[in-house]
Amino acid sequence: MDMKRKFKIKRNDLCPCDSGKKYKYCCEEKVDWEQLIKEGKDTMPYLSIRGRNCLFIQKISEALQLDSAKPPESLDEYKKAITPKAVAAIHEALIRIWPIELNIQSVLEKCQSDVSGLYIGHYQSEKILKGITRHSLYANKIIIVDPFVYPYSVKEEYNPILSPEKFRVQTLRNINFWFRLAPWIEAGIVEIIRTPDDFDRKLKWDSNKRQYKKFEENKELYEIAEKTVSEHMETKEFQDEQFRDLVLSAPDEYLKKLFEELGIEKKNITFKEFMFYINKMRAEDPDFLEPMKAKNNITQFLMYFTGASYEIAKLTANITGSYLVTDISSKWKEIEIDRESQNIEIKEWTPFAKAIQSLELKYLNNIKLEHALILRKENRLESLRVFLRRVWKSACSGEPFNEINAKFLADELNYEIRKAEVEWKKIDRDLLKWFGSELIVAGKQILTGSGCFLPAVTALMGIIKLGTTQLERKSFQDKFPAAFFMKIK
Repeated sequence: MDMKRKFKIKRNDLCPCDSGKKYKYCCEEKVDWEQLIKEGKDTMPYLSIRGRNCLFIQKISEALQLDSAKPPESLDEYKKAITPKAVAAIHEALIRIWPIELNIQSVLEKCQSDVSGLYIGHYQSEKILKGITRHSLYANKIIIVDPFVYPYSVKEEYNPILSPEKFRVQTLRNINFWFRLAPWIEAGIVEIIRTPDDFDRKLKWDSNKRQYKKFEENKELYEIAEKTVSEHMETKEFQDEQFRDLVLSAPDEYLKKLFEELGIEKKNITFKEFMFYINKMRAEDPDFLEPMKAKNNITQFLMYFTGASYEIAKLTANITGSYLVTDISSKWKEIEIDRESQNIEIKEWTPFAKAIQSLELKYLNNIKLEHALILRKENRLESLRVFLRRVWKSACSGEPFNEINAKFLADELNYEIRKAEVEWKKIDRDLLKWFGSELIVAGKQILTGSGCFLPAVTALMGIIKLGTTQLERKSFQDKFPAAFFMKIK
């Protein structure tokens, strides 16, 4: 009896799979958690994706000997913790949480929700956070592919468990990526997944060959891809990465030689001053580990990651019931070309996602995690989603992937926000007008000596009027969903 009570799970308890949902809405009648716990069985196969994510963050912290899922105040101390031993431990934890024998399709199917977006775009922190925040306004969750190399899916020379010293820099950057997304994971808005090709080498190889062939045979797609790469190389993010990897990472001996060859000293800057600036940049950059050594240097494997190829992304989206979202032009083109064979979620939501991603509205850059949480706490996610779909329907041109749609959508949103602002000001004016007139009447009554009972009457009328105004304000956001954007502005 004591054992039964100890492991009794109530229907309103949080589900042991760590989905963040109540047991009655999650694993009840699907997984016998009480029996699993009583018998001391391995519960890893039954964890939700959120549960796997939270466990992985915990394992990262343990490998680095951190107390929580964030870097310590001392960046130097934090970077020193990225040892080969820690790198191997993190990747070993990865394959324990996502074992090779895992039925990945079954796991991914469990993360289906009514509206979820699968992100396959740039992974720089500012860009991916822009995608997450914007799409969190109408999607239940955003699914992101893990940037960590899956050790079983690569050749031995590229295996981070077998050669951890070569993955220290990339591991640092991946950890920073996970820590930045940790609050969104905890909130249940973001889920980080593995894709089916990690568990099937043939699938990975064949899909890569088909991708290469597709770009070789489609001239328009190839040219857009070339343009995409060229445009990205002009961005500040890319230039910052190049500065980090080519200048900050260079040995001091090489920088001295470069300093002399470029004649920087002629510009009244000494080499000592130059190195002071370089070392300051090195110390303050959370994604920079350490400069290379001129001799006996260990090569570092660095990756530029965009989630998944289109073919694998489409397969994953079909399993998770998600739409695709990206900020890469060539991927948008792949989606557009292949729209006839896409699932209903991609067909319905992806053109809208493209417009949302491209919106030139400054206040959308002010969206934070707390805004997404308010929408969910106040149960307004669905109403805002319906509102945005209605606005999209009015704004969308005949060609859903046309870039002009972002401009049309911005115009429609601004129009709806202005309407909401006018109505809100009207409510405030009515309240002010009422209070103003009552105060004038009260002043006259008091001056003539006939204002004995007026305070009580005014108070009663005030309660009635305030009650009416409160009701108006309470129902305001139901009538005008655009009011949500007023707060952000």
